[in-house]
Amino acid sequence: MTRLSENQKNPLSFQKSSNSLRSLKHSAEPANSNEIWLLTLSDLLMLLMIFFVFLLAAPIVQAGKSAQPQAAAGRSEQQTTTPSIPRQRATTTPNPVVSLTPDARDQQAVAALEDDLQRVLGNREDRQGVTVERRSQFLIITFPEQILFDSGKAQMKTAAEPTLTKVAAFIINHPELSVEVQGHTDDRPIRSQRYPSNWELSADRATQVARTLLELGANPRQVATKGFGEYRPVVPNLSDPDRLKNRRVEIQFSLPQS
Repeated sequence: MTRLSENQKNPLSFQKSSNSLRSLKHSAEPANSNEIWLLTLSDLLMLLMIFFVFLLAAPIVQAGKSAQPQAAAGRSEQQTTTPSIPRQRATTTPNPVVSLTPDARDQQAVAALEDDLQRVLGNREDRQGVTVERRSQFLIITFPEQILFDSGKAQMKTAAEPTLTKVAAFIINHPELSVEVQGHTDDRPIRSQRYPSNWELSADRATQVARTLLELGANPRQVATKGFGEYRPVVPNLSDPDRLKNRRVEIQFSLPQS
């Protein structure tokens, strides 16, 4: 006879064991299905988080990439636009142009006139004591009394004509000049019938010199006369030599006002 299994021998115990297996199976299935759903949800959340991280990081990365070419371009542009320092050449620097003031221009013009007058008058030995000097913006030529006149008189000496001829030529060559002939005396009173005071004597001497210049060709529109008497001495009238210096005729040249 065949040997019966324990389940066949005890059908009730087999049925109980079968029922217990089925209950365990049913109780295990819901637990496994819940765990799978949670794993799927966690994976989805992880993917969403990674997506948002990439979404936020993409503009930053893009901005960094675009900034690098701009910085490189800026450095290259700075290198290309930076001027190179040229080497100094051993050349002569031209004199700077200096803008002159009106006074400086007048001084230069008067200096040029002085040079011209000195050239016209010639050597100092031929002038018989005639002097040329600048006073401010004026050019003055001085004739001592003994060259032009006798003491107390206003009649021209013939010895002065060569020098006055040169002065007249200078005036003709410079029609822009204003010419003023000024007579001066010392402080000794004259009280002659012709000259009641030194005013008349000084004015007459200036007039005689001006008339001679006009006869030699000077333009009368350029020439004027003044007599100052004894009131503008060059030195104090303390001695005869000093008084001799004060008895003079001056011819003053001036440029028109600029």
